[in-house]
Amino acid sequence: MKIEPLFYLGIDPSQRYKPYVYAALDASRRIVALGSGPLREILSYASGLASVIVSINGPQCTNQGLFAEANREQKLFPLETVKDEDMRLVEAEIAKEGVRITPTPARMEDCKMWVRRGFKLYAKLQKLGYAQYPLARERIYCESMAEAIFSRLIGAALLFEEATLEGRLQRQLILFEQKIAVKDAMSFFDEATRFRLINGILPLENIYQSGELNALACAYLAWMLAHKTDQTERLGDEREGNLFVPLKAERIRLQE
Repeated sequence: MKIEPLFYLGIDPSQRYKPYVYAALDASRRIVALGSGPLREILSYASGLASVIVSINGPQCTNQGLFAEANREQKLFPLETVKDEDMRLVEAEIAKEGVRITPTPARMEDCKMWVRRGFKLYAKLQKLGYAQYPLARERIYCESMAEAIFSRLIGAALLFEEATLEGRLQRQLILFEQKIAVKDAMSFFDEATRFRLINGILPLENIYQSGELNALACAYLAWMLAHKTDQTERLGDEREGNLFVPLKAERIRLQE
């Protein structure tokens, strides 16, 4: 059964000063909501959506030691590429692509605060009646990784650090190329005049913050699950939570 909800919601719990950042797209990839706030605000918004796929930029659970076991027994990944075994199997897979990751420890108390915020979000969505993708329900959720989404959309080219100006410009351009209704970030260079630069004025009013860009990327991934399903793939092991990302660019070209 093909799932085509009315809305596609991306949530980023990873920002230091904004507990949860969210963005919602409609079927035409127009931005219908963009904001940030505490968990209760996010849940209030999510509870009001009758038909939606939610994509979350964060892990669903702690690692279950699967990567450490696989690395020891099968030597799937070279140690010079991935040295720390305290991570989920899917994170090791993504790290091999050159994507920056935050390893998810095996113990809850060792997890970063934002990771634990994500755990709480998943649990609350389940209590609201959200089912896990790919179940054919009106309200479903999945895990994704914004950094991997951006990386795969540009064929694993270098990504600048997300919080830097160049990183924000790059990510907004990537979203623009996917026909998401964001302003073309190249306009920044038209508006960054000599006078403005000398006087310390940067035309940032149309450039999104890193958390907003992450949320938009996750919302786009949710949109892809409904409208470009064959250009997405599921990674990882169900015991640690599956991760959904776009196909690698070369595989999409082979399909075409």
